[in-house]
Amino acid sequence: MPLSSKTIRVPVKLVDGRWELLYGGDVKVEDGAIGELHVDQMYFSDKKFLKALTAKRSVLIMSAGTELRVALTIKPGLDSKLHGLLLPRDATSHMHSTKLSVDARFVRISLGGPTDSQRKKKVEHGGLFLLLEGMEPRAIESGMVDLPDAPGLESVDSLNYAFTRLSEVFEPWRKAHTGSIYERVFYLEQDGCWYPLKDLRDRALATAERKLIAELWANVAEQLGTALF
Repeated sequence: MPLSSKTIRVPVKLVDGRWELLYGGDVKVEDGAIGELHVDQMYFSDKKFLKALTAKRSVLIMSAGTELRVALTIKPGLDSKLHGLLLPRDATSHMHSTKLSVDARFVRISLGGPTDSQRKKKVEHGGLFLLLEGMEPRAIESGMVDLPDAPGLESVDSLNYAFTRLSEVFEPWRKAHTGSIYERVFYLEQDGCWYPLKDLRDRALATAERKLIAELWANVAEQLGTALF
C-alpha cells in the first residue's frame, strides 16, 4: 500500500517477538497503523519465506490490443503526411504528472502479441507485464508493439524500441532518439485520464478512481500471499 509523503523512518529491533525502538521502548503508534518493514536478508530465519519474498515474477498489466499513447515533441517543418497521425491537442487528458514540452503531441500505439523471445519461453499472449522481485517493481516488459501506419514504421518488439523509432520519424531534429518510456508512454485509467507508465511501475498513490493501479497491486499482494502460505 502506498505511504504518505509524511512517513517517518523509525529504526526498530525485534525483541522476544515484539518490535521495539532500536534504543529501547515501545513503538508508540495507533493500532492498525500500516508501514513497510525493511530487513536485511541475513536476518531471515525461514529460507522458504525469504525465497517467496524475493522470487521474481511477471504480472500482466494490460492485454494485447490495449491502446497506449506516446508523447513526442513536434517542431515546425514536420512532414505534412505525418501530421494526420498526431492526435488533437485536447484528445489526451492528463494530469501533467511528468515533464512534457509545450510542443508535445501524442500518437497512438497498441500492444500486440508475444515476441519471438517470449514465444521461446512459452509465453502465449502479448500485452504489458510488470516484472517484480517480491513486491518490488523492477521493470516493465511488453510483447510486440504496433506503431502508426507511417512510411518506415512497422511493429517492434519492445516499448523502448517503439519510442526510438517514433522519435526518429516524428522528432528528426533530435541528436539522440532515446527517452524514458516511463515518462513518455501513457496509459488510460478508468477515470478517463492518461497517466505515465511510471505510475504503474512506482506504485503511485492511488485515488478511488485509479482502479488499474489498485487492482494491479491487489493482484500482486494476492500472488505473494499465496506464495507465502
